[in-house]
Amino acid sequence: MDEMYIGSALCEVTSGGELMLPRRFFDTARARCIDDFLLIGLHEESPCLVAFDRVYVLQRQFDVAERFAKSPGGYQDHHRLRRLYGFVDEAPLAPDGMLQLPAMMRVRGGIGSAALLVASGPRFEIWDLAQVLAHGPSDLVTLATLLQSNPVTKDVANDGIVSPARSCASPHAATQPALCVQPLPPLSPRHDPIGRRRGIG
Repeated sequence: MDEMYIGSALCEVTSGGELMLPRRFFDTARARCIDDFLLIGLHEESPCLVAFDRVYVLQRQFDVAERFAKSPGGYQDHHRLRRLYGFVDEAPLAPDGMLQLPAMMRVRGGIGSAALLVASGPRFEIWDLAQVLAHGPSDLVTLATLLQSNPVTKDVANDGIVSPARSCASPHAATQPALCVQPLPPLSPRHDPIGRRRGIG
């Protein structure tokens, strides 16, 4: 699969662990997925979750097998294998883009009521927003702060960081009619007072 996740976004997370994927994330997931599930696992190094599909697992399987074959004595990185296969759960992906985070993985990732999604190619990261703002890497703190401060850019995944000039329509656009309007000739003034009955003096 050549489709890659691109961009970032802030998402609300319901008490039941549901979050609505941004449009581009959802489109990429649908293009990559061979079923209606994403896999949610633990990041290898960072305190966040990662979302990926079965195609990604198969690709990683071949990479791992090749590395093992080149390693003296058939060395295996059991920690990495557990992260790839063991600490993982399925997350149903609804047709409208709603992703249901598994309860166990949500607890392991510390995901609260708001999440920061960050694309990383064939998968994307799911960070707890409060954790990022309090203790996250400086680049993610900057990104989350930018997304929070400008509602127009809350979904960077759709159009990139939108500048005011790009996001706002031309000030003349609203005054330009979509249909041609034929001008009417001026009306002559009425000679009888409005509201006065004819014939009553």
